[in-house]
Amino acid sequence: MDLQKLIQKLKKIKALGFVFTHRANDTGIGKTLEDLLEIKENNLRLPDVGVIELKAKRLESGSMLTLATKSPMPKGANRVLFENYKYVDKEGHFNLHSTVYGSRFNPQGLKIIPTDTMLKLENKNGVDAYWPINTFDEVLKSKSNQILLVFAETKGEKKTLTEKFHFVEAHLLSDLNIKKFKKAILEDKLKIDIRIGVYRTGKFQGRYHDHGTGFRINKRDFLHLFDNYKQLI
Repeated sequence: MDLQKLIQKLKKIKALGFVFTHRANDTGIGKTLEDLLEIKENNLRLPDVGVIELKAKRLESGSMLTLATKSPMPKGANRVLFENYKYVDKEGHFNLHSTVYGSRFNPQGLKIIPTDTMLKLENKNGVDAYWPINTFDEVLKSKSNQILLVFAETKGEKKTLTEKFHFVEAHLLSDLNIKKFKKAILEDKLKIDIRIGVYRTGKFQGRYHDHGTGFRINKRDFLHLFDNYKQLI
């Protein structure tokens, strides 16, 4: 298979519309795409391009991409943040839903500071919280020279066998630029969503509940983190 044949396959997959996932967990999207492309592993070797690592990502809200969902280090940091910055929401429950930026402190007094090795969560109470840069290796870095990144719209309940994917775009990427990654943070293109609260119902009602910390970026801005990118479909 050469690049043109790959593009034709991707166009046929797009024309299928929504297809049921082939696996009921977070890796279902990649497994489904591999099966549709009829490859056994997540690498492609094309004679006119070379080795390409395959990555498939869910699109949210039309164009938003979640790079990672990861609580900060050290272990338990989110719990300490919650105790320091929680507030009472309209329903009378403790909550900490906070979008954090790199350009300024947000209303809770939180800000992202990128360094060579980590993203540090600067905060006025001095809570130690950070994410190592390698948190993003899975989506940003490739085991080969190039990445085939395919975006899919989704339907159904995520990470279950009812989830469906419509693979709508494919891009060939290479040469991640870490300076552009840090710039995206400082320009608020890459944001951190902290989502912590309490269980509203059930036997754990009122107990602490970490919903996950998400790193979100617009699809277009994500592509611009790489020095070379080309849309295939």
